[in-house]
Amino acid sequence: MKITRIIALSSIIAFASPMALAEKPQWAGKGKPDLEEIKTRADVDKAQLELEDQEEDLKQLIEEKKNKANKAKSKKDKNKLKRELEELEDQQNDLEEYKQKLKNKKSGLEKQKEKKANQVQKELGKGSEKGQAQREENSKKWWKFWE
Repeated sequence: MKITRIIALSSIIAFASPMALAEKPQWAGKGKPDLEEIKTRADVDKAQLELEDQEEDLKQLIEEKKNKANKAKSKKDKNKLKRELEELEDQQNDLEEYKQKLKNKKSGLEKQKEKKANQVQKELGKGSEKGQAQREENSKKWWKFWE
């Protein structure tokens, strides 16, 4: 009985410890959504807010690192801080590129919306007067029942 408990406990520890001690991936916690995931205007706005927050955080980190680099006395510390500064600036550039892509995606969604609105308007002018009246009546939205 005692041996089975020891074996069971050691096997649980052997299988569970690597998962608990696993290193966090680099991309985890960045909060940067993929452009493919963005489908609606609300998603675009949410992504923009997240990007602005990340950009502010990066600016603060860059300022702190610059201050530390100016105050650092040893050459080794200065070089280390300069490398960290360069990495942060690279991240900031990546954020700017992503922001631009997001802006293009946003304009694409707006173009698609305009195209759809124009398409509906084109249909209104076609057909007989009776058909047009019937189409307008059927095109009313269900949630606008008071009209």
